[in-house]
Amino acid sequence: MSHEHPDAGPQVIELIGPAGVGKTGLLRAVAGLAPGVRTGLRLDRVRALPVVARHAIALTPATLDMLLTDPRSLWTGLRHLWRLRAFPSLLERARGSGHRTILLDEGPVFSLGRLSVFQRAHEGSGWLAGAWNAEVARWRMSLTGVVLLDANNDVLAQRIRNRVKQHPVKNGSDRQIFEFLDGYRAAYRDIATRLNANGRVHVVELDTATRPFEEIAADIVTAMNAWGHRPESAPAQRRA
Repeated sequence: MSHEHPDAGPQVIELIGPAGVGKTGLLRAVAGLAPGVRTGLRLDRVRALPVVARHAIALTPATLDMLLTDPRSLWTGLRHLWRLRAFPSLLERARGSGHRTILLDEGPVFSLGRLSVFQRAHEGSGWLAGAWNAEVARWRMSLTGVVLLDANNDVLAQRIRNRVKQHPVKNGSDRQIFEFLDGYRAAYRDIATRLNANGRVHVVELDTATRPFEEIAADIVTAMNAWGHRPESAPAQRRA
């Protein structure tokens, strides 16, 4: 049985990784190397409202599940469930842009990761877990590939502390920052493994600790070009 995507539209790839890994800089570098790649795609909250409203009732059981489990993080959980439901419409509109590839940096894997870290949505068998697993199944059919970026915790902690914009753990201890990074790293790896379970979604891992962003961006473009000619299956890859 063929594992090819059913349409001939642009491939959809997500750039993902823990804080400080360099997603913003790499997006700019990829855009400079490959003008045919669409980057910077963001959900417009106003345009997404009709989609959110349409799914609000369907998400009520998952909402109650989160409310009973941890009401303090209810809004964050809801926001990412809504984002997951709104993304297909956003991508459908973007398909008419003429770009060969759409490269996301805060796409479905990002929201699945937030739900996994804060709501433990990947665990158990309740309504929230059911909604989370349904979204994994949906995006297994829609994503072409995932670029999983990483670096060692010492490098990431230094980058977080040196960044201009605020971050929840910017002023934390090494232990607090490392625990934060480890939580997201484990969540993203778990999601990438689930997406790649039937060989449909490509996964490549790249380390951003020491190499220049231009070199890493060139590797990303090479991977995307290869994924544009899809094989029968998509083995996970690991690169230094």
